[in-house]
Amino acid sequence: MRPQKISRDELLQRCAATFKRYGYHGTSMDMLASACELTKASFYHHYPNKEALARDVLQRTHAVVNEALFAIAYDDGATPQDRLQRMNHKAKKLFMGDAVGCLMGVIAIDATYAVPELMPPIRHFIDDWAAALAHLFATRWPEAEARQLARQTVADFEGAILLSRIDGTGDYFDRVCERVAGYL
Repeated sequence: MRPQKISRDELLQRCAATFKRYGYHGTSMDMLASACELTKASFYHHYPNKEALARDVLQRTHAVVNEALFAIAYDDGATPQDRLQRMNHKAKKLFMGDAVGCLMGVIAIDATYAVPELMPPIRHFIDDWAAALAHLFATRWPEAEARQLARQTVADFEGAILLSRIDGTGDYFDRVCERVAGYL
């Protein structure tokens, strides 16, 4: 028997996992309803379409990752090296677990041309990730170089996450972590 109610947070978490696993275009409203253990009619009561749901999923995911990962960079009670190490460890947990991938990267691949209205929240996520890294890198590098290095590092991580999904290993991710540690 399907539960009558599901919290908004639980619904968004389950939908995020489904989008992360199957991509935006590979995920149907039926799949999302099933992941939430709701009938399709009940699911449509929560969200009228996949685009509206995806926007809320991206917003929730950004908030969760901001608190769990990006905030580490701004903890001035630890050395930049320790903060970076903690960020790398947390990023691996967040992005390399079940259904390997970064939800933002997965959705960006599908949304770039077909659903461009989903790109602004994805860009905002990438900008916040780069800003957190630049904050750390600025302890050793001039500000402009720290920003450039941070954006390249985000690109390196996203590429490593994609290759890890393809190969089924975390080797690429680990190599990026090792290389980035050398920046400090």
